Amino acid sequence: MKNTIIKYILFSLIVLAGFATMAQESTTLYFMKGLPQSDLQNPALHNDSSRVVVGLPGLSGIYFDANSGFAVNDLIHQGTGLKSDSLVYDFDSFHDALKSTNSIQQNVSVPLLYIGFWNKKSFFSFGITEKETAQFTFDKSIVTFIKDGNGPYLGQNFDLGNMELNALHYREYAFGYSNELIKNKLTIGLKLKALYGKSAIQTQRMNLQVETASDGSYLNLRSDMKVNLSMPATLEYDSINYLSGMNNDNLKVGDYINQTGNFGMAFDLGAVYKLTPIITLSGSIIDMGKISFKKNLININKTVDYKWEGIDVAKSMDPTSADYVPLNDLFTQETDKMKDSFRPSKSEIRSESFDVSIPTKIYLAGSYLVNDQFNIGLLERLYIYKGVSRNSVTLSGNAMLGNCFSLSGSYSIIGNTYGNLGLGMGIRAGFAQLYVVSDNLLAMDPSKAEFVNLRFGMNFLFGRKPRALVAAE
Repeated sequence: MKNTIIKYILFSLIVLAGFATMAQESTTLYFMKGLPQSDLQNPALHNDSSRVVVGLPGLSGIYFDANSGFAVNDLIHQGTGLKSDSLVYDFDSFHDALKSTNSIQQNVSVPLLYIGFWNKKSFFSFGITEKETAQFTFDKSIVTFIKDGNGPYLGQNFDLGNMELNALHYREYAFGYSNELIKNKLTIGLKLKALYGKSAIQTQRMNLQVETASDGSYLNLRSDMKVNLSMPATLEYDSINYLSGMNNDNLKVGDYINQTGNFGMAFDLGAVYKLTPIITLSGSIIDMGKISFKKNLININKTVDYKWEGIDVAKSMDPTSADYVPLNDLFTQETDKMKDSFRPSKSEIRSESFDVSIPTKIYLAGSYLVNDQFNIGLLERLYIYKGVSRNSVTLSGNAMLGNCFSLSGSYSIIGNTYGNLGLGMGIRAGFAQLYVVSDNLLAMDPSKAEFVNLRFGMNFLFGRKPRALVAAE
């Protein structure tokens, strides 16, 4: 029972963070014909031939993704035998599915405005997008401790490894420009981005260790953490100056959404090179930059050394005794004592600025033109964020049927997953275009999916760009 509380706390951290965050921008989108959003992944890439493109708030491409090295089904699934009618926690299956270091990533992007237009051989664009990203990283050793308990480690100091929770919400103002430098050969593109941070959680360190006495008489829990936060909340302290809570009763949504105190910059750079009339090579680097947070700052630097000696249940044996204490009350007192030991004091909290990098993506691609309506594309993508990288390779077939129907099918290898079949469709009726793209159709059962993403929206397309440029594509 002595390590039950600790195991519960550790397990809760993993589960809650996992379900809060569970990243992979749709790679099927990259080669889709007739879709302006390809310039999100390469500012020099233009798969649509409209002279003017307009996207309205929320309509031009809502995007969501979630990615982890394990599926929810590895941890929670339908039971068997006497438990066949309920869900069960399967620590052994979950433990076996983990690597030494594991990350759970999630991204959301909501466009507020997009305008793009051609002027001779140059393309200009302006977009405003609300973005949110989160990543939770933990070591397998934490789950090993939850699964095996402290029995195998009597008299030892067991390192539970590091945990990191990083989350970021910001608004992006992107100014794009691309130009055909060499006729029918080379196009380059650049986007400059002004970033305004709304809130952030940055874990600089969070290490946990458990030492168990050789006779099992006590557990010593050590924690060392430094976390930076930026959020519109007022800290509250108790009578002895320990943190008791955060108050955001005076928060005004408008003030939060429109704040400009946390500023950053980023850029996208891309190129498209037509090697032969039927073979095109391209590459890009997306979102190289960071945000400096200088507003609504909270920095917590806390070191804890907590000795857990169990609960003395002697006073809970006889309800008629004058000093009787219910067992539940004893348990509550002990958990409150542990919780209080982890609360930072006012002297352990600062208000210092900090920088947050945004996730960076690198794309390398090639395509083969089969005919005017169909091409085959091969794309490699690298995602880098907070020391974690994730690679994917996508093979796609892309068709434009007439002037109104775009269709792409893809197969992707993403991390250690190999069964990712994607589909993208776009339908144009007059100046309006509806589209939907996903890299993993099998993720319709989220409990078995390690990765899921979806992008959908509407574009307004007007006119055609110069015929010479259309023919050159």
